[in-house]
Amino acid sequence: MSIPATNCSSCAACANVCSRNAISMQLDSEGFYRPLIDAEKCIQCGACERACPWITDVQNPNDSSNSPKTMAAYAKDEKIRLASSSGGIFSILAEKILDDGGVVVGVAQLSSTKFGHILVDNKVDLAKLRGSKYVQADAGLIYKKVRSLLKDGRKVLFSGTPCQVAALYSVLGKSRNENLWTVDIVCHGTPSVKVWEKFVDEIERSTNGSVKQSFFRDKRHGWRRYSMTNVIEYCSRELFQTHTHMSKDIYIQIFLQNLCLNKSCSDCHYGKIPRIADITLGDYWNIAEVHPSMDDDKGTSVVLLNTKHGENLLDQCSRKIDFCISDLKRAIEGNPCIIHSSIEHPKRADFFKDLDSTSLKKLLFKYRIKTTLREKIWKLFTLLKS
Repeated sequence: MSIPATNCSSCAACANVCSRNAISMQLDSEGFYRPLIDAEKCIQCGACERACPWITDVQNPNDSSNSPKTMAAYAKDEKIRLASSSGGIFSILAEKILDDGGVVVGVAQLSSTKFGHILVDNKVDLAKLRGSKYVQADAGLIYKKVRSLLKDGRKVLFSGTPCQVAALYSVLGKSRNENLWTVDIVCHGTPSVKVWEKFVDEIERSTNGSVKQSFFRDKRHGWRRYSMTNVIEYCSRELFQTHTHMSKDIYIQIFLQNLCLNKSCSDCHYGKIPRIADITLGDYWNIAEVHPSMDDDKGTSVVLLNTKHGENLLDQCSRKIDFCISDLKRAIEGNPCIIHSSIEHPKRADFFKDLDSTSLKKLLFKYRIKTTLREKIWKLFTLLKS
């Protein structure tokens, strides 16, 4: 198997279909997961290449629509909504699956610097999957575990990036499974683990503490003006939280500048219509002008019901959400990553060359694309209008 780094989304489909366990996902020099093949175990069967969603395009077996029903929505339970990145719709869907005796799969923070997919079978642990994680996740062998659960007749809700949903379908094969529902996010791109590790290291050096947990979308000051929050433990076991507004947070700004994204994110095969998952969830950023009655700055989700299978699941949860039918075109205006890949930063390669020798603050100052005066005025106008 030979896939250039520019075409590898780090989805781990190859590792999950290898019958000899010859493939493991290891971080490369830039901090992205890449398949590493054990030549002694490999029998050259080609299963990994056949499963790769970047070599063979994958489709949703439930027939994803070119014109999905579009909604603006949020959870009626305010605790769930405020703990979520946008409207909390994922949690409502997940609770339904759990109430039916099923299992929910999503990304959790496994340590201060590692994120990966886990299985959750109770509502207490569901909190681990809630909220955005702006670091590339290690999928591990999660697709094999999902396949095993489905064979046992369990209901499964799988959430992830579009390429991870494509990887799951590739591992499972083309046949439909009425017990599986998939949710993909409107993905800006997957950031480097190495950049996140450097960010955590710089925090710990400056505070003389240890980062225990991070919240990338803390909404205590509002949904639009979200903060990065890090929980730090000191030698005395005392816990302290740091909150940095997204416009001032070094890591968030590096992420939003597209400096630290995987190469494949600038040519995503699955960030488009028709979407790969049954349901797509994201932020309805222009909700104030499209549906002002749905905007209170606590978070509103854009929801795309791409398949009838996904629509049926949401219908069963309708009493727990406030929603209105929306227009796909208007939703895309506020969140263009529904149909477009992120644009690669022109100095991305230089950024990674300097990563080992330069602080993130200096790297951001050196490589950030400065906002023009006209753009600043427009942003101010939009903020005042909302």
